[in-house]
Amino acid sequence: MADEHQSPGEDTGDSSTPEGDALDSPGSGDLGSGADGGPAASAASAGKALAKKGAETGVKKATGSDMAVSALRGAQKARHGDLMGGAQDVAASGAGALTTAAVVSTGIGAPVAGVAGSAVTGLAQTKAFRYVLMTVAALGIGALVLQMVVVASLSAIMLGAIIPPISQAEILSQTCTESSAPGASGPDAVVGSDIEEKAWNYLRGAGYTEEQTAGVMGNIERESGFNPFIAQGGAGVPNVSSGWGLVQWTADRHASVRDAVIDKLGERFYIAAPNIDQLPGSMTEDDVDAMVLFQLRYIITELQTNEQAAGAHLKSTTTVEEATRSFEEKYERAGIVAIDKRISYAEAFYEQYAGSPTPDSGGTESNEVVDSTDTQDPAPETEPLAPADVADTVASSTTAGCSGSSIAPGSGTGSVKPCPEGKEGCVNIAALIKPSASLSCPAGTTDEGTTTAYYKGQGKAIRLCALEGVTDANVRPIVMNATIAPAFVSFWAEAEKEGLDLTITSSFRSHAKQQALYASSPGGAARPGWSNHEFGMAFDIGGFSTSYSRNNCGSTQTPEGACSYPGTGTELERWKSIRALGLKHGMYIHDQEFWHIEFLPSGLHRDRNIDVYKG
Repeated sequence: MADEHQSPGEDTGDSSTPEGDALDSPGSGDLGSGADGGPAASAASAGKALAKKGAETGVKKATGSDMAVSALRGAQKARHGDLMGGAQDVAASGAGALTTAAVVSTGIGAPVAGVAGSAVTGLAQTKAFRYVLMTVAALGIGALVLQMVVVASLSAIMLGAIIPPISQAEILSQTCTESSAPGASGPDAVVGSDIEEKAWNYLRGAGYTEEQTAGVMGNIERESGFNPFIAQGGAGVPNVSSGWGLVQWTADRHASVRDAVIDKLGERFYIAAPNIDQLPGSMTEDDVDAMVLFQLRYIITELQTNEQAAGAHLKSTTTVEEATRSFEEKYERAGIVAIDKRISYAEAFYEQYAGSPTPDSGGTESNEVVDSTDTQDPAPETEPLAPADVADTVASSTTAGCSGSSIAPGSGTGSVKPCPEGKEGCVNIAALIKPSASLSCPAGTTDEGTTTAYYKGQGKAIRLCALEGVTDANVRPIVMNATIAPAFVSFWAEAEKEGLDLTITSSFRSHAKQQALYASSPGGAARPGWSNHEFGMAFDIGGFSTSYSRNNCGSTQTPEGACSYPGTGTELERWKSIRALGLKHGMYIHDQEFWHIEFLPSGLHRDRNIDVYKG
């Protein structure tokens, strides 16, 4: 208030003081409505003309110079809006002055020089000179415009020479990435017997610790009791001025999640129900699951975007109480804190679920087996995944039409090199994980270009090769790292020769594909950057009738610690043949997934059973 003006109307941005030019003709326009302004206007005009003539006469007498008079006229014209006329008179004055100085420098007397300067000044004040001046100005402007056009054209040419290689490199770095399949509005399922367990499994699978997950869930219990449709106060219709959903989004945040739900799931999902039992009869259990998963993903997305500070703070917590307080203070910002109850709920969830195994499946694409423990060493703690779109469909993988290379292939092909000491059964990890972009694809495959692949979170440039004339069970090319391509081609050819059915359900996956699988199946897929599929060295075998669930292994103990097939009869014999042929060509069955065969042995305990050389 101290900065407010004390006098009304002061410093309003408009001035009541007339401009200087207005004083030249007081009363102008006040009388008469004709074009000439009436007698008063004529008198004013005559007075102005006399004043102007008097001023010029005074300057002439004082200086004796027509150049000074011309300069005065130029200033007066410019003041009254005749910029071209003013410029002409000023230019005439300058030309006359230069002429006078030039004549004087030749030794001719000043009177003669003055006459010469006056003559030049008079000539420069003619209409002909004005036309010349206008022409010169036009040419100058035209030259400036032309210069700008030329500069812009050259810039475009230079940018055009630079941008295509960059764009090509970016495109090729995404070799064989996926395109989003339209239609569905989210993953197919979540995992758990009730909403609380589904929330625990999802948050844990998304990268939060058990303590952080419990802290979030303690807050959700306090806010909504895990009812994704509940409105604050038990209202029959949601209102943006009050809370709604799992975390009771309010005001602008309520409006944002409302719009997202309607856009991705449909208007029928934006309802208020005091409890799940009071949902409309048309709302199915799958609908409830879709809503739960949507809102959980929305929470994580907020924690990594507009609520990033809250997300970072939550990730720094190490105890249940710290996590509960962090989520309430930084993210919920609840009107009624009731922190003791939130902590009590969180501790109860921690006691109930801590140490529980990660779910085996849920929300994955149909017809594709997903390896869930596809790492040799435990994955490091990473930021929780926040999908670009909380309701994106899991991408459908395709490499059709994916070709080209950003790095020219060399003449040599890859090989599964033995360990330096030559020990049988030893895997040369150091050789297998080297970049392969400079290799060429062997006979029997087509070059699919290069891409950035990942091994234990580290990006490496590799060349991709696709098996010629063969597709997997989903009619996609069978793609692999060039390093192991010769060995896999030999493995495939020998299997065909023996009449062994090698139905492949999944081979190389791009980083984007792994992210999509991980997002849709918390705990059911390896972390992005940590799957041997991403490095082009893993293949999933289909055609078995037994459940493709992790740790669904038979009683047979293999020397290399493979997950043996749990079935019997011809299927077991088929699995044994695949295992034996794989070992011959440098491939190992995973220790927890009987269908997953790979060149880089991974799993929780593989290093206890398989000798490796890491360089």
